[in-house]
Amino acid sequence: MKHQLTETKLSIGGTSCRFIDLTPQGSADAYADDIANGLSAPQKFIRSKHIYDEDGSKLFEQITQDKNYYPAQAETEILTRFAPEMVACLAENTALIELGSGSAKKTRLLLQALLERQGRSLYCPVDISGDYLRENVKRLGEDYPELNILGIIADYYAGLAVLANEIHQPKLLLWMGTDIGHLDRKQAAELLREKMITALMPGDRLLLGIDLRKAAEPIHLAYGCPGDKEPLRYSFNCNALRRINRQLGGTFATENFQRHCFYNEALGRVDIYLKSLCDQSVAIGALARTFDFKAGELIHIHYAYKYDQNEIVQLGEAAGLRLERQWFDGKAWYSLNLFVVV
Repeated sequence: MKHQLTETKLSIGGTSCRFIDLTPQGSADAYADDIANGLSAPQKFIRSKHIYDEDGSKLFEQITQDKNYYPAQAETEILTRFAPEMVACLAENTALIELGSGSAKKTRLLLQALLERQGRSLYCPVDISGDYLRENVKRLGEDYPELNILGIIADYYAGLAVLANEIHQPKLLLWMGTDIGHLDRKQAAELLREKMITALMPGDRLLLGIDLRKAAEPIHLAYGCPGDKEPLRYSFNCNALRRINRQLGGTFATENFQRHCFYNEALGRVDIYLKSLCDQSVAIGALARTFDFKAGELIHIHYAYKYDQNEIVQLGEAAGLRLERQWFDGKAWYSLNLFVVV
């Protein structure tokens, strides 16, 4: 897909900020096509990335503050304890690229350690939600005048392709959260190898958040499983439907859908769906189509895969990465993994 590139510059306090907006040409058509393809499939689906407009990003930020959502708490714990150790592994003058930066609250712990070591640093957040990114960059610029910021408004792959040509210094690619778990393990390795590592050079590093296999109970609590009565996570997942209503003239009634969530311990995977509570038809004006749902029919929203140690090593090897260091929270429920591009 071709992208319309626009660039803006501004100064916030002492911070130099640039934004590159890679809004895809025909992005509205691409979104409509993606929705049409997903809802026409034998197993209906909506890609998880379509939850994350500005409303969806804010809802997810609320989820990360839930005491039961251990991945966010574990990442904060790990970074609070080990950010200086992580930074000590990096080459001088390393630029930090972050995928799906969100509010960058946890990232501040790493940025602070990086600035203390280097004096100045380049930070490049990549996020698909432009308004959300600009808002958070403004706060970072006010708080860290010694930070240069290049914000990329794009999906991960387009953003990384641009940064490969923009940054001519050592790079740390930061991908926290549980996004890697949205793909099965083979697809995850292919994504890293073919779409992400291509933006890095040998010796550059990837700091990757990976959730670990564990007993079912904390996973159930974190994801709100079985999930039919969990309002915040229900609202987050239903944002996929509300966005279709807003942008494509859809007629989804979210009260006619129930969140359906369960943990498959054998596969190490959380499955999340929206389940139709009745026979219903949903018109989508921009598609000039109507989609029928039977009572009990599922729309797949996303997976969340968990890993054991061997699976983490295998993921790196399959992607062309060498596992250099790992850090864990006190319960060993979650990991941050430092890979080197070989």
